[in-house]
Amino acid sequence: MIPVITSLLSLGGTWLEGKQKQTEATLEAKLVEIKADSDIKVAKATALTKMAEAGQTQNYDLDRLAMEQMTKSWKDEFILIIFLAPMIMSFIPGMEQHALAGFNVIAQMPEWYRYIIIGMVVVIYGLRGLLEKVLEKKFK
Repeated sequence: MIPVITSLLSLGGTWLEGKQKQTEATLEAKLVEIKADSDIKVAKATALTKMAEAGQTQNYDLDRLAMEQMTKSWKDEFILIIFLAPMIMSFIPGMEQHALAGFNVIAQMPEWYRYIIIGMVVVIYGLRGLLEKVLEKKFK
């Protein structure tokens, strides 16, 4: 009877040892999975950071070029005069109603047209950061 008990104990020990190895393998697999997820998140964050830095550099370069081209063009002064006209009109008696009427007309224009005008001014004066803020507010 003792050989039977010894065999049963040996069989039970082997089974427990197998279960322990199975549990260890499962834990190791979970650790590998967690590490892989972590590595993926780090890689995504690094890629997003590099893209953001590249985008900022690109925007800066484009704004710098726009500002450099201002010295060669009269369109910038023309746009400035157009934008200052309503303010100047507000100081001339009888003209303030015309300035306000102009803004009422602009408010009734299609939204896409107003955004194109904003975009043109932003490009001319190298203010891409301003355009990004306007678009963020609009599409949040």
